[in-house]
Amino acid sequence: MPLIAAAAVLATGAAGCGQPYDDLLGVWQVTSKTENDTVCDTEGAAVTDAAPYLKFVEGEFFGQEYAQVVDCTDAVTCEEAGGLFGGLLYAEEISGGVRATIYSASHGGDPNDCLLSGAISDATVSGGMLRIATRRRSQDNVSGTACDSDDAKDRFDSMPCTGYEVTLGVRAP
Repeated sequence: MPLIAAAAVLATGAAGCGQPYDDLLGVWQVTSKTENDTVCDTEGAAVTDAAPYLKFVEGEFFGQEYAQVVDCTDAVTCEEAGGLFGGLLYAEEISGGVRATIYSASHGGDPNDCLLSGAISDATVSGGMLRIATRRRSQDNVSGTACDSDDAKDRFDSMPCTGYEVTLGVRAP
């Protein structure tokens, strides 16, 4: 049975009146979405079957508050939030928005056959426009590693890109 280690980084900035994701909360109309499965620095082809709306909702885990994205079929009808295992959790303050990060590692007991992966997603608002840029990286058959989420974090920038997704939107009317 494979061993799996994962770590979602939930970090917050300095204490203040609100959360770093407060400007993101609510429903957004998706104006475009692109995906590139090979490089993590160039937008790819348009995604034509993307949900027309998305919503940032709040959640909490052991006192740590975060925001999570759920898809919506219209400005009112949205999926339920998936909790810790239902998607990326945005909690780390960055310039103009908030970041979600997750790193994972798994192996079937053979330390020379480790799978490392991770995702970093930045959600920002500028001039009333939402931009979510998500980079996913993964590498299989990694040897010489402890095969844990810290290794995935340390090697993230050097692992092959497995997806770069960019979603743009405006506040739903």
